[in-house]
Amino acid sequence: MKRSTTFLFLSSTIVTFATASQAEEIELDKVTTQAPAVTESQPETRKLLVVPGAGNDPLRALESLPGVVFGKGNDARPAVRGSSPDDNAYYLDFLPVGYLFHNDGSSILSDSLTDEFQLYPAAFGPEFNGATGAVITAESRSPLRDSQQIIDLSLLRAGFLIDQPVSDDQGFYLSGRMSLFQYYLENIVDSDDFEFTTVPEFYDYQGSYEYRPSDLTSVRFQFVGARDKAGLDFTEESDFTAQDPALTGGLEAQQMFNSQGVVIDSVSPSGLSSRIGISHLEQAFDFTLGEGNYIDANSHRYGIRSEFSYPLGLDHEVSWGLEYSERLVDYRGLFKAPPCDEFTADCRLVRATETLQGSGTLRIRQTDLFIKDTWSVTARWQLIPGLHLSDDSYTGNQYVEPRISQGYQLTDALRWTLGYGRYHSMPANPGQYTPEFGNPDLDETRATHYVTGLEAQLRDGLMLTTELYYKDITDIIVARPSDTSDGVRYNNDASGRAFGIEMLLNADFSERWYGWTSVTLSRTERSNDRTGEDFRYSYDQPLVINMVASYRASDIWTLGLKWRYQSGQLVTPLEGAEEDPDTAGLYNPIYGDPFSERLPSYHRLDFRADRSFRFSNADMDLYFEVINLYARENVVGYRYLNADYSEREDVTDLPPLASVGVRLLF
Repeated sequence: MKRSTTFLFLSSTIVTFATASQAEEIELDKVTTQAPAVTESQPETRKLLVVPGAGNDPLRALESLPGVVFGKGNDARPAVRGSSPDDNAYYLDFLPVGYLFHNDGSSILSDSLTDEFQLYPAAFGPEFNGATGAVITAESRSPLRDSQQIIDLSLLRAGFLIDQPVSDDQGFYLSGRMSLFQYYLENIVDSDDFEFTTVPEFYDYQGSYEYRPSDLTSVRFQFVGARDKAGLDFTEESDFTAQDPALTGGLEAQQMFNSQGVVIDSVSPSGLSSRIGISHLEQAFDFTLGEGNYIDANSHRYGIRSEFSYPLGLDHEVSWGLEYSERLVDYRGLFKAPPCDEFTADCRLVRATETLQGSGTLRIRQTDLFIKDTWSVTARWQLIPGLHLSDDSYTGNQYVEPRISQGYQLTDALRWTLGYGRYHSMPANPGQYTPEFGNPDLDETRATHYVTGLEAQLRDGLMLTTELYYKDITDIIVARPSDTSDGVRYNNDASGRAFGIEMLLNADFSERWYGWTSVTLSRTERSNDRTGEDFRYSYDQPLVINMVASYRASDIWTLGLKWRYQSGQLVTPLEGAEEDPDTAGLYNPIYGDPFSERLPSYHRLDFRADRSFRFSNADMDLYFEVINLYARENVVGYRYLNADYSEREDVTDLPPLASVGVRLLF
């Protein structure tokens, strides 16, 4: 049996519109996965930034935390506690961003600028909106700290950072990065099926200018953006075009975003604190596939977001805020494709029965209000009730969503947490609700979260956190056959649920030794209410184990290991193929029940070594990583060969791969 290494995974040929992914106060420099209250059980941000196998990527390090599973191939984004990656919301420095992950699965965030990032996997507070899965927030460092210039270089990317205080109360930084694999990828990827017309590449940048007119007021101007593009053409011998002739002509894809904003933080003498952000987000997505199929979409989002907090006493604080946004989406396209969703196995363009064409502008206005009361009822009991109100002009829906969390100190070493919340989010793909390509009458997907847990301080430097969760999801979008009598291609006829238990043992004995072990036992299900089908979801992985350890051998050497085990991903099995009665040489695959076959279990060991060098006018940090140290051939999918699907080969994850990176600080 042949095996191949995954780089581009072209199992789906659905055209989608790329859009913005949307995102309790916690102690600084902590990563929290507990919505109910502040917790000391999680690894610090600085430790997650050097997790082996993450390549200094802040968000890739999230995979080492419980409840987080990353997709494979070109869908390498975090799926949290049974939700789709599209169900997450992302915020950078208080403002929404266009997208956080490049086409190679790395994030747009620079570890040199990331001061803190937080994961809220469920039952998050009323200050967040636009997510039924998880919320991920990141905060960048202040440019007023010190002056430095950094050159960052590895086998995968190159970057620079200029960080410069202008005076005691003003400063700026500017960071830029670009991928490098486009310069040698063609020499590594050798395929009989395709050749690159545009070698995958990415660019991103981040900048900020901060002014502090007083000790209690800060004004930050910030801008961030990214661009990704890739293209390929299928060869005459390609199995892709043999199985789907409509792919002839190849594909080209490019997406980008640019965001500008200003955030004002202030604290008044009365104790009122406020944070107000005004932003503009521009996005563009261009996609061509096959002969004549294209989508061209761009959008502009203008918004204001605010949060206010006022202490009613030493043990009582009320918070409230308003967010308003207006989004204009211009689109045009022509496409011959069947309606497809994440549950559809056969999404070949050749199955299309109609040609869709159209152009127009969507105007979407959304208003969100929240109020939250953080109340230490007693010395041991903290209660945080909240309410989120939302109005969406496009769907015409209004939502009143209660959210509440609490933490109770059962003993000096044992804390009980509890959380509940209701949430909603618009479909991530505007193509599903535009009049010409989808259903303009779609509703938002809704979810209800329940969590409860215990945090136990076993001894100094050793904490065990256990949490139970349940998510109930309704109004999930599902595709309908294109030949239905009413012509509706999508509706909200699917639902789902996810439940499980997570355990995290965090050891922080000293600056030399630290690490953590997490175990997740879970189950994720989906139901197609239109067809009556009940099945496990593709992200259902009943067992996930992470073990991370780091040892600082000396002042200049640090060594680390990460081992991960997870149940194999679910796939829809192919049971055969039959020749199409109308097209000679075309075979139609016959699939079994959705997500009824599980791939072999996935596990790998990653290693990392950091070495610091000190010079008179510069410092240098050198890191060396080996991914998949013991050469496990992890199967992440199957690919079927020949026009009649008569052969199957394993698609495998990365083989043993060494990487070296160097950072110069001037």
